[in-house]
Amino acid sequence: MTDGPLSLPPGFDRELTQLIEAIETLRDALSEEETLTTVQTVTTRRRLFLALYALKTIRRQIGDTEHPPSQGDHEVVTWDGPAQALYHIELRLDRLLEDLSIQGYDHSSQEYSIEQTLETIQDHIVILQDALSEGSTDNSTQLEKLSTHRSVYADVAGRGIGDGRWLEYQLQSALMRWGYRAETRQHLFGLEVDVVANRKPKQQQPTDWIVAQCKDWTSDTITPATIFRLCTIAFACRAMPVLCHTTEITPRAEELARQFEVRVLDLRDLERGALPAPQVYKPSAELNEWPPHYNARDDRGTLPAMFYGEPGKRFSYVPGFTPVGMDYDYEPIDTDRDDDTHPAAGH
Repeated sequence: MTDGPLSLPPGFDRELTQLIEAIETLRDALSEEETLTTVQTVTTRRRLFLALYALKTIRRQIGDTEHPPSQGDHEVVTWDGPAQALYHIELRLDRLLEDLSIQGYDHSSQEYSIEQTLETIQDHIVILQDALSEGSTDNSTQLEKLSTHRSVYADVAGRGIGDGRWLEYQLQSALMRWGYRAETRQHLFGLEVDVVANRKPKQQQPTDWIVAQCKDWTSDTITPATIFRLCTIAFACRAMPVLCHTTEITPRAEELARQFEVRVLDLRDLERGALPAPQVYKPSAELNEWPPHYNARDDRGTLPAMFYGEPGKRFSYVPGFTPVGMDYDYEPIDTDRDDDTHPAAGH
């Protein structure tokens, strides 16, 4: 329940109730379907449960109506099969999300939280569509669904144990869209670098040069060793580090990535229109705490006492640049250079 009334679009609660009824009807129909495989049955139960649980949580949040919907509010829809039912459910979800997005809620509002929850439910429905379409002999349907969710990329060429070419190619393609020249599988001091890139034209930012590591893993987690290796290579190349992954990151590795301002990307980040910024803050565990609870640059520390204060020993992770502000901004130490000259040259 909320402390005050939510500012939701007109008819939102009625549309939400009808969406819940539609998913419950589909759930009941699929529970009696005998043609589903074991995997499809488990996926169906799991995804529909997660979707219904989240939807009913939203309904409790906006306040249950004391009276059932009138006959005029109740919509009876029949479907020829699960595919048509899922299409109908998707349309309802899209309509709700479109109504919310038009309002332009603040990111800290409860209404925005509801919008994010509906987007998560949309993912569950897409996964369910992929699962139910497996085994279909209609190749055009399979190709149409190829880009709907990350799960459909599980068996494409270039993935698998010890390979990883597919993820490297995806990152290379994204970097080229973001204004970079990018190459895969380069070498430095006998070490293989998954992706290297430089931006044209230069913006006199550390991100003009990028060194990236790709981890297309299914079970192993990313540990501090991965972050240290990536940052060491990036420092030697006087470039900014990027980690692109499909797995989990240990808490210590995540902390190091924040401190060294590593841009940590997953598959969804590769769909963005520009290189995402690094995550340099964590949410505070306290309420009304000022200044911000977490600042990666404060936790990064200083140079050893023997080096501190010596000429030319500036404490900056990015050679040739000095940090500005508390987020992730930098400026060149020497600004009197040509566009294609690295600001770290001579340092």
